[in-house]
Amino acid sequence: MYNILIAGSTDFTVVCIKEALQNININLAGIIAPEDVKKDRSGKITLSPVSEFAKEKCIPLFRPNNINDIEFIEKIKELNIDLFIVVAYGQILSEAALNIANIQSVNIHASLLPTFRGASPIEAALLNGFTQTGVTLQKMSIRLDEGDVLLQKAIKIKSDSGYQELYEDVKIAGGSLLGQFLNNVEGSMEKAQVQDKRNATYCKKIKKTEAKLDFSKKARDLNNQIRAYSLWPVSYFNYNDIVIRVYKARVKDGTKSENDKYGEIIEINNEGIYIQTSNGILIITELQKSGKKRQNVKDFINGTNIKVGDYIS
Repeated sequence: MYNILIAGSTDFTVVCIKEALQNININLAGIIAPEDVKKDRSGKITLSPVSEFAKEKCIPLFRPNNINDIEFIEKIKELNIDLFIVVAYGQILSEAALNIANIQSVNIHASLLPTFRGASPIEAALLNGFTQTGVTLQKMSIRLDEGDVLLQKAIKIKSDSGYQELYEDVKIAGGSLLGQFLNNVEGSMEKAQVQDKRNATYCKKIKKTEAKLDFSKKARDLNNQIRAYSLWPVSYFNYNDIVIRVYKARVKDGTKSENDKYGEIIEINNEGIYIQTSNGILIITELQKSGKKRQNVKDFINGTNIKVGDYIS
């Protein structure tokens, strides 16, 4: 039986915890979650999904302010952990933290490494218009996302998937991959593959300032941006000094802007708002005015004085 510790902060982590609990060869010695500091409108502390699950199932829960604190690491070592599993924790681990496991510290990363090492692999796959991505279970190393690959699972990206839809697919695949690993730890470790750094690509943390739509770009690139940012920070444009967020769109290929007339509204109907880009038409189908509810395009145009021939920025 393997004595394990899992660290994470999201519902993705919870999926993996549930997978581990189903395995008769696993003893879950504890869960590490970030310190719960967020408050709701009434001032009450809001628990992360991981903290909430641990409390519900009476699993030992640790919420250090700094996971790399030496005193905390020494305390965790008393658990005599065989495997330390990290899934969406949110802090970079020190070498001392990585070495608490007797056998190995492992991490689930939401791409097919060495593609998209870094903080935003799901967004990066959508931004780049990929039709396939995946999840990787890797040995953790002091260099971020450069550990040996233990297992991988590919995921097909549907043409209409936004961030949330792809994230749900990643969660399912990640839980399945962890279950596969826990069923054959020794076999997986023996087949570990060094990443080919020549094929490595990187993705950075998304900034809110990147969400503005630039209609001098191609329609297909703008649609990929809308899909990638549909949860946060949400793509937007300005119309008559009003911020309008865009959640869904589609593309009509084959038309290029003449005389730099990108950003012009060329058609409006119940199927969408058609906007000229530098190459192709972006058809916006789901959007939201600042301070209002998210709407389909039919409801939006019924309550908004938006006209063909206007330009948006």
